Amino acid sequence: MRKWLIWGVLLVLIGGGLYYLQTSVEKQIAEEVKDAIGNDAETNVDLSLQGIELKQGEDGKELWTLKASNGWYQKDESIIDLAEPDIMYFVQPNRDKVHIVAPHGTINQREGIARLWGDVTVSNPKGTITSSELSFEDKKKMLFMTGSVTFTGEGFAGSSDEASWNLKDNQITATGNVTVQFRAAKLNDAVGGEK
Repeated sequence: MRKWLIWGVLLVLIGGGLYYLQTSVEKQIAEEVKDAIGNDAETNVDLSLQGIELKQGEDGKELWTLKASNGWYQKDESIIDLAEPDIMYFVQPNRDKVHIVAPHGTINQREGIARLWGDVTVSNPKGTITSSELSFEDKKKMLFMTGSVTFTGEGFAGSSDEASWNLKDNQITATGNVTVQFRAAKLNDAVGGEK
């Protein structure tokens, strides 16, 4: 009887130790997530990932790739929090590349919306747009940039409060306090007229 009591106590101690270890590791991961994504709210992490690379394609064509140094998945909310997201989007039909990088990001898989913040940079061979925050709506194929939006390219530079990029039509629209400066050497190419 005494032997079974000793084994029972040992099992309870081991079980308690494992439970404590699991909860302390979960708390540590949650703290790392809060630090990495700059979120003061408590985070319920179901899975922590390192070296993420995701790809999506359609009809045999790659639509986008996403890389991140770290990620944290919240199953109940269907949300992935990302550290250092790096996205390459291929605008159809010519597969023009749009490269997006930011220090922080989150993807709501249920709603098909990605949000990036920090110093967000969006670039393609024709120019670069920077902003404080960017959201991407997958169904609409739209990028929305807000907060100190600046854009530069060969022969022009400008700024605005907000900008949107329709990836279906490959058209950028700037709104709110828009300023644009053209450099004379490239004015003919930019507007299709004389200098």
